[in-house]
Amino acid sequence: MHSSAAATPAGPRTMEGESIKLGSQAPVQAGDDEKNQRTITVNPAHMGKAFKVMNELRSKQLLCDVMIVAEDVEIEAHRVVLAACSPYFCAMFTGDMSESKAKKIEIKDMDGQTLSKLIDYIYTAEIEVTEENVQVLLPAASLLQLMDVRQNCCDFLQSQLHPTNCLGIRAFADVHTCTDLLQQANAYAEQHFPEVMLGEEFLSLSLDQVCSLISSDKLTVSSEEKFTEPSLHPCEAGFAVIPTLQMRKSETGEELISLSKVFEAVISWINYEKETRLEHMAKLMEHVRLPLLPRDYLVQTVEEEALIKNNNTCKDFLIEAMKYHLLPLDQRLLIKNPRTKPRTPVSLPKVMIVVGGQAPKAIRSVECYDFEEDRWDQIAELPSRRCRAGVVFMAGHVYAVGGFNGSLRVRTVDVYDGVKDQWTSIASMQERRSTLGAAVLNDLLYAVGGFDGSTGLASVEAYSYKTNEWFFVAPMNTRRSSVGVGVVEGKLYAVGGYDGASRQCLSTVEQYNPATNEWTYVADMSTRRSGAGVGVLSGQLYATGGHDGPLVRKSVEVYDPGTNTWKQVADMNMCRRNAGVCAVNGLLYVVGGDDGSCNLASVEYYNPVTDKWTLLPTNMSTGRSYAGVAVIHKPL
Repeated sequence: MHSSAAATPAGPRTMEGESIKLGSQAPVQAGDDEKNQRTITVNPAHMGKAFKVMNELRSKQLLCDVMIVAEDVEIEAHRVVLAACSPYFCAMFTGDMSESKAKKIEIKDMDGQTLSKLIDYIYTAEIEVTEENVQVLLPAASLLQLMDVRQNCCDFLQSQLHPTNCLGIRAFADVHTCTDLLQQANAYAEQHFPEVMLGEEFLSLSLDQVCSLISSDKLTVSSEEKFTEPSLHPCEAGFAVIPTLQMRKSETGEELISLSKVFEAVISWINYEKETRLEHMAKLMEHVRLPLLPRDYLVQTVEEEALIKNNNTCKDFLIEAMKYHLLPLDQRLLIKNPRTKPRTPVSLPKVMIVVGGQAPKAIRSVECYDFEEDRWDQIAELPSRRCRAGVVFMAGHVYAVGGFNGSLRVRTVDVYDGVKDQWTSIASMQERRSTLGAAVLNDLLYAVGGFDGSTGLASVEAYSYKTNEWFFVAPMNTRRSSVGVGVVEGKLYAVGGYDGASRQCLSTVEQYNPATNEWTYVADMSTRRSGAGVGVLSGQLYATGGHDGPLVRKSVEVYDPGTNTWKQVADMNMCRRNAGVCAVNGLLYVVGGDDGSCNLASVEYYNPVTDKWTLLPTNMSTGRSYAGVAVIHKPL
């Protein structure tokens, strides 16, 4: 029996045999875009699963059609997998070379372990780059044209840049044509030159490499003449000191780097292999911008250097510099040569490190403030609890010196490496000191006064990071605990404090001259201050807050060494003693402290142009007094 219904195209049917109607659009007419009727699905896990199975097959030596050999390591693999991931293998297997059909292929200039890791990567997309393997992994990845692995190696090396290795990484990047890494390592060396010049890598550079580095306009050299320190606490209760880096101001008001480090680097490089390098002295001195050095430094240091005295060309450079200083400013600007051109270093972002303190007992916590992002972060804690310490920045590291651990005054010193986010211990001081002052002058760290647990100290000792040794220098005229210190124009100042004898806080100030190893009194402050925060800004010494007996101050006064006078400036927003102080970008920051009743988490900064104090919008996570503060370049 025939059906009267017309035949219909086959299509999806229900259990009852009815077709399923998909969508409500009109039937597609001939000529419509067929792609609109297609649905393409992509399974993101498919490739991963496929490679996992292929790797399992490889491990069982199934379907493998080639053996790759390096040294005594033999690795079974699949040509199509190797060719798909490595242009090197693709060219080998698809070209006319004998290897295209060979069952066993030897890879020369590569060790077996590295080859194994790279073939594992081809199958798994996983590889571990370490300090131990990166130097062999990168060239091997370059050979096999595994560019992702090569880039991972470059990224790893970039993350490991440090003053002690950046020149080596730069040379490695140059050899292997890693252009971005080469530029990053070179910029790092320029930006961290004061620390780089101390290392073996710098001393081993060739003449042309040294000339290239020290002639760079981007070279950043921190001035050892201007470090900022703060002060310490009342009577016995100590405080932690603060040093920070201050750039030297030129007579035109521009931020100008001190070039003495470049001169010192040249002398160090010559003396490292004096007999063979002495002939290069004049060529190197061409690139030292002597006219931009302070006149005192030229007379006291450069002129007295034997390598300069014995070289007529170098003496001519010194005469040129002295003549430059004798000219009026408008005439100086008319002298155009490479040695009178101020450098224009790339401004590195800075962060502020706040070390330990009392909250309310001695703590290990260390906080880091990012000025650009207005954010506080916790970083590596101190190895042990520490407050009332001296904290300084020197040679690329932050030093926490002495202090109080909650039960004892200590002699110990810990050093922070910002790149590694790690603290290590170095040689201890000769005496126990809390509430000491600490400052850096001429590459020496000075620990000034303090309290040893029974009496206030007048003694002063200095530390050389080059020898890892402490030695005593002349003592102050007055015992001072809770003393603030600062360095201005090559002199070290000890400000206020508590002498323990008169049972009064001090208004007196002493100046230390390292050339004569003598302390002399300078003008008194207008008021007694113990536990004042002391900092240096634009060649002037600031004493902030502090206390006189029970009275905690918010007043601030400034010392001008040129006139030997103190003057009042605007009060802080809050009364503070035992606060940390640092100078950054022309502003003076006062960090934490206490107001006589509670610890403070707030930070405020002073602008000398407007004579105003402003509170930071973001507080520390912990209110702390007796904390040390330092400013470092933001780790990469």
